[in-house]
Amino acid sequence: MSESNQTKSDWYLYIVENRLGQWYTGITIDLERRLRQHNDGTGAKSLRGKGPVSLVVAVSHLSKVNAAKLEWQVKQLSKHKKRQLVAEVLSSTCERTNLVIAFDTCVSLSKLISSNESLTE
Repeated sequence: MSESNQTKSDWYLYIVENRLGQWYTGITIDLERRLRQHNDGTGAKSLRGKGPVSLVVAVSHLSKVNAAKLEWQVKQLSKHKKRQLVAEVLSSTCERTNLVIAFDTCVSLSKLISSNESLTE
C-alpha cells in the first residue's frame, strides 16, 4: 500500500516475544508482513536468530506520530511493567480472541502506561 493511499490511522504498535522469552516492541502499517519479516530473520536486527516470534499484543488504528510516541513510552518500561500493561489491556478486552486491540485514542493507552508506572514506583 502506498503512503498516499494510507489513512492517518493505519499504524500498529505491537509487542512480540521471541523463543528466548524476550519482548520486542515496534510499529508498522502491515502487521502480518512485519511478523513474517521477524520470523524470516529480515526484520529487526535484535530479533535475528532468536525466532520464531509470537504476537503478544498489538494496538491498531494509530497515526504514525501516535504509534511512535507509544512505542517510545513502552520501550521505557521494564519487562515487568510491560507485562502488567499488557495484562491490563487484555483484561479490559477479555471477551476478545484477537490480540489486535483498537484503542479509542492514543491518549487512552498513554494514560494506562502512566497509571501503571505510578502504581509500581
